[in-house]
Amino acid sequence: MKISQLLCVLSILLICGCSTTSQRIDASGAQFNRYSAAEKRLIRSGQIAVGFDEDQVRMALGDPSHIKSDTLSSGTRYIWEYHELKPDYNIFNSIGISTRGGGVGAGIGIGGTPTRSKLTKRIVFERSNQRVSEFQSFE
Repeated sequence: MKISQLLCVLSILLICGCSTTSQRIDASGAQFNRYSAAEKRLIRSGQIAVGFDEDQVRMALGDPSHIKSDTLSSGTRYIWEYHELKPDYNIFNSIGISTRGGGVGAGIGIGGTPTRSKLTKRIVFERSNQRVSEFQSFE
């Protein structure tokens, strides 16, 4: 019972904690209006492009799950990663037979965790200009 209550609470928190693209655009209205028509179209559809700045990416995709930095010979770059929580459920079954006591038993178990994380997007920003230099989607 406690596990199902916990899953319910976690689901509600995840749903309430996520803002939509429209909400993020509304919160940054004046800034959004300064973008080109092509940039606006991409942001509205939740897409990004090479050359976008951090604000544009945040409007299109929301806050990243993780931010990392990577230092190369050419300089430092920042990597934003977006993860999606995926439920991981397993069903177990077993049958047992005992010859001494003449017993037969069977059981079914269900287990799972809501915390399995799947990488969905990786965005790389060059530190020198703070713009997207590359991005990957893993959907």
